[in-house]
Amino acid sequence: MWWMSFQRKLQRGPSSPADISLLEAPLAFVHIPKTAGTSFVRYLESHLPAGSIAPPFLGDFSAIQISDPSKKLFWGHFRFDDMSRYLPNAKYLTFLRDPIARSYSQYKSWHDPRNFPQDDPWRKIMTPEQIDDVEFAQKVSFDEFVSGARPRFEMQLRDVQTVMLSHRPAGTSEFLLSAKHNLQGMFFFGIVEDFDKSISQLQKKLFGLRSYTVPTELENRSDGRKLSLSSKGEERLVELLQNDIELYKFAVELFCERKKQAL
Repeated sequence: MWWMSFQRKLQRGPSSPADISLLEAPLAFVHIPKTAGTSFVRYLESHLPAGSIAPPFLGDFSAIQISDPSKKLFWGHFRFDDMSRYLPNAKYLTFLRDPIARSYSQYKSWHDPRNFPQDDPWRKIMTPEQIDDVEFAQKVSFDEFVSGARPRFEMQLRDVQTVMLSHRPAGTSEFLLSAKHNLQGMFFFGIVEDFDKSISQLQKKLFGLRSYTVPTELENRSDGRKLSLSSKGEERLVELLQNDIELYKFAVELFCERKKQAL
């Protein structure tokens, strides 16, 4: 059964280093929204032939040539659980980000009309209600975004990182534990707030990577402005991010531990 064999693989921990020019198993980047993923994908792509890079995942696994053995990089906003059913032997990568900063970045993305132009490919697969949500977000404050009653706003905030990394449904007793377990067994994970060190760690795992040089406009690492939230909004955000906060704390501690081991 694929699930049991996959779990045994995760229990063995991260796989041994590989060379990006000699990949047998493909790379699969779980792009958690607003974690500097776009710039990271461009970095990985710069090392691979164009024909070996799968199309971005936009909700349909059949559209990303997932059975094509020539594809060496899969990426997009897919859940680890979903992709691992198709590619249990892939080398999984992801980045995590401070949950509050990630949430604010999500709001900023929706709030800025330039990030959702008429030719955005997501418009083709979004429902009218989803499009209306994004256009409504362009008019409201961060406090209103956090405290609002729109279900999709909550879906874009509530434990997004845990949801994308866990094999278990939200609300179950193993939801957070599964995400921690999966993160531990990934080929690589980085921390947005320690981005440069993360790239250094990746270069020790994936041989052949050049220095990281990506245009500033593709970066999405942090925002220096102080968040403006009412006490009610702050309480609501912390409640929405309860599992993500715990997962991020675990990830940072594990990342620091691995950095020390690599010295």
